[in-house]
Amino acid sequence: MLELPEATRERIHELQELADKAQVDEGARQELRRRLSQEAPEVVTRCSDSARSYRRLLAKRSSAGNPLREEAISERARRMAQELAGENPTPLEVLLSERVASLWVLVELQEALLAAWYHKASAASPAFVLQMARLQESSNRRYLGAIKTLAQVQKLQGPSRVQVNIGGNQVNVSR
Repeated sequence: MLELPEATRERIHELQELADKAQVDEGARQELRRRLSQEAPEVVTRCSDSARSYRRLLAKRSSAGNPLREEAISERARRMAQELAGENPTPLEVLLSERVASLWVLVELQEALLAAWYHKASAASPAFVLQMARLQESSNRRYLGAIKTLAQVQKLQGPSRVQVNIGGNQVNVSR
């Protein structure tokens, strides 16, 4: 569910081209609304996915201009979300795994910035550093809360793979 088939990527690309036209043409905007109302849920979900967009923005900021680091952070977050969601994830598991990956990027960036501010203690006032530490702690609590919620949801779903012994044959059943 987290990986898109080629046909879906093409439909999203077409919608993006129409969206570009809609910035200056009201008729194109109406056509965009009509097309979105008829699209499959996964297309609408991906087009409205602000988490991926802001993860890329945070990756850009934390990479300090290094394209390798920027792309690696984005890719790591994408893989993290996919791995956390597991095989055959429910929509809630997808949503929560994306949230965990997004908050991971934010927490990493804030920790790096806080370390830089501590390093340059003379450049920042103590009140400023304290406020940044509070923001970082808040993000960390949200991150840990998202992890806990995802774990609870997955625990309620039961194991993703159950082994059943039928007539001497072991069968693996996925949820």
